[in-house]
Amino acid sequence: MHIFHIFGTTLADKARILVFNIASGLLSLAFVSFVYHFSLKYDYDLLFMEHSQSLVNLEKVRDAINVSQTLLHTAQNSAEILGARDNIVTQWNLYEKSQSRLLDSSDSGNLLFNAYYFFVEDGVIEHKKLELEKHLKDLESAIYAYLEIFQPKTLEYSSDKIQQSVSELNRKISLILHLNLQFTEIKKERNSTLHNMLQKAILVIMCLIMLVTILLSFLILRNIKNLHATLEQKVNEKTRELQNLNDSLQMMIDNEVLENRKKDQIMYQQARLASMGEMIGNIAHQWRQPLNALMLLIQTFKVKSQNGKLTQEFIELQVEDGLKIAKRMSQTIEDFRNFFNSSSDKEFFNLKENLQDSISLVDAFLKQNEITITIDCADDIMLFGYKNAFSQAILNLIKNSEDVLKEREVMPARIRIAVEIAQESESKNESTKDCVKILFMDNGGGIKLDDIQKIFEPYFTTKHKSVGTGIGLYMSKQIIEKQMQGSIEVRNVRYDDVFNIVCKGEECAQDCKQKDGTCGAQFIITIPLSAKKEKQ
Repeated sequence: MHIFHIFGTTLADKARILVFNIASGLLSLAFVSFVYHFSLKYDYDLLFMEHSQSLVNLEKVRDAINVSQTLLHTAQNSAEILGARDNIVTQWNLYEKSQSRLLDSSDSGNLLFNAYYFFVEDGVIEHKKLELEKHLKDLESAIYAYLEIFQPKTLEYSSDKIQQSVSELNRKISLILHLNLQFTEIKKERNSTLHNMLQKAILVIMCLIMLVTILLSFLILRNIKNLHATLEQKVNEKTRELQNLNDSLQMMIDNEVLENRKKDQIMYQQARLASMGEMIGNIAHQWRQPLNALMLLIQTFKVKSQNGKLTQEFIELQVEDGLKIAKRMSQTIEDFRNFFNSSSDKEFFNLKENLQDSISLVDAFLKQNEITITIDCADDIMLFGYKNAFSQAILNLIKNSEDVLKEREVMPARIRIAVEIAQESESKNESTKDCVKILFMDNGGGIKLDDIQKIFEPYFTTKHKSVGTGIGLYMSKQIIEKQMQGSIEVRNVRYDDVFNIVCKGEECAQDCKQKDGTCGAQFIITIPLSAKKEKQ
């Protein structure tokens, strides 16, 4: 198929060649059709007008000669004879002009015929033409010889001589007429041959155009199919590459997600261990007072026994007090055990009770640092989720506020938790849903604007590395968003009974008086109210 390379190697080349072929074919057809039409018109003009006019003029010459013969015998005066002579001369001149024009037009009147004569030698036409010219010269000589009879000096006219001359002229004229008819017939046959050639040329051109068009169309279609196959192959290859890349990316994403989950689990365990250490310290602090009371109670038994005042009533009273102290200590252990007992199932729990239980775990430290915490929450608000994880998030916020209040030595140090039921619009449609909004705020002076956007990032802390780990607020955000399907955000506000006045950025960033207790950070926790028990 290397022969097809002459049509170009690209689809654009083949398309251009196809358009050029169609355009050139149409132009060729138009040109040949024009030539064909012109040759027909020329044939008509030459055969039916020029030849006819020439023959008519020659017949007039013969008629004039025959009339002159009659006048020579019947004329009354010489004027009529001279008039007949002039008529013969006039008619002969007209014939010579028409015949000369006819011969000239047959020689060079049509470029197409000249080209035909150039490539196709036709000796018959040339021979007839020369023969016709020879007889025309003979006829011209005979006519002028006949006209000598009409000279004024000629007084006598020989009838036999006149008759002989006229007969000879008629014979020559008849011969020329016959030659003209033969010449015309030959030209007609030649024109018919040329017309047939033009018809065949048109047919051949049309066939060539059709063949080349079909061939180019076939090549273009084949090229398009090859391009389609090539593109389809490339698309399949790219699709496989993309699929492999997607699989690789998916594997990387899965690995990263797994790693992040492991990191989150490690950070969560770190946070729980840190909380456990704080709780153990809190247990020791809470047990110190009841242990002192038990020691005093035991010493009282000894003193009463030494003094002989140990009575049954006193024993029962002291035993009852000791049991109460032991129960309180046991309840403290039970509270801490429940806090660290992680549950894998979601459950409904009372929000206010959960907040109170969480605060009770760190109440001793709050009192030790003179931090007052208040709860403004309805008694019947129920949440669905992980109870202990939610307590962990609240304790992280309390611990964060406790550290800030203690570091900045804010007096009086206050923490307030307010809960309200609100409606939140869903992003997919304009409908609203009920949700619980928990507003957690302290009066520790707020968060600097440079840090407020990074406050929930892991390992970010504004405290010294020996004091803060930077994972408490991050874990609170993870618990609220992933385990409670809620959201958490932070802003700086004025601390009052409603604390809904947002601090100005310039004041919080530069001139905030952190020790006067007039402003602080407010964490806004939003959790949807849902009765559906979903598995994490």
